[in-house]
Amino acid sequence: MDFVVSKVNSFAGEGTEGNPAGVLFTDKELSSALMQKIALRMGFSETAFLYPVKEAENSGGILRRFSRLVSAKRTIPVYYIRWFTTLTEVPLCGHATLAAAALLFQNEQTAKKGIFYSESGKLIVYREEDRFMLDFPLDIPQAYNLPENLLAALGLENYETVVLGEKTGYLLIRLRNEEMVREVSPNYPLLKGIRIPGITGICITSLSDDPAYDFVSRFFDPWAGIMEDPVTGSAHTLLGPYWQKILYRSNMKARQLSRRGGVLLIRIENDKRISIGGKAEITGEERISIV
Repeated sequence: MDFVVSKVNSFAGEGTEGNPAGVLFTDKELSSALMQKIALRMGFSETAFLYPVKEAENSGGILRRFSRLVSAKRTIPVYYIRWFTTLTEVPLCGHATLAAAALLFQNEQTAKKGIFYSESGKLIVYREEDRFMLDFPLDIPQAYNLPENLLAALGLENYETVVLGEKTGYLLIRLRNEEMVREVSPNYPLLKGIRIPGITGICITSLSDDPAYDFVSRFFDPWAGIMEDPVTGSAHTLLGPYWQKILYRSNMKARQLSRRGGVLLIRIENDKRISIGGKAEITGEERISIV
């Protein structure tokens, strides 16, 4: 079978900044095994797969709670979305959703917003000036005691605070300053060998030294085949509310300090939803054959 997968650079900034993702829109759902093969071939940290919601599906499945939103006079494009790394399926991915939004609005030029249904619930995407915005479920920071072996694997000797995302399972470790965030050099083989139930990824963060940004971060998920992610939208569902309580701001600008780097706009909408925005550039497509 042949597939044409679009390539999109999400949370793009200057030069090569941003996080590349693959996006494939199909007429119907592919098997999990086939999607995993395609994601492996693409080689990105995540590839998003989308297929349209059909009216007949309103009576059951994932749409049972949302059937009122899908009508015969639908004016908002509605799709199912799933995300795969090169190794496994993940329940939520920000940058690949942003990439899907860029393609959606290129193809649906009159649409003002779109709805994606996922394992993490309803996700809303919309255009705002020259960027795309993601309306995601907000994560809840919970106090957490950091295991010593995890601290050693990250190469950290001390930290300020630690919380765990109630929904994402992301561990957030706040360090004293941006320099410390930049200098973190994990022992990836050691880190990958540590499996702690409930932890699905690790973000380290601090206030930004640059007045143009409120905070900075880096993100690691070796268990999903992502040693360090270039820009991680889903992590900001936790970073956003964490820093809101410290900075007393609902609107923030963040920078991820990976080698590529990227810029994210954060807006806390209420105690349940968060908007995460950025630019996205469609860079091309790749035709692949799967036997």
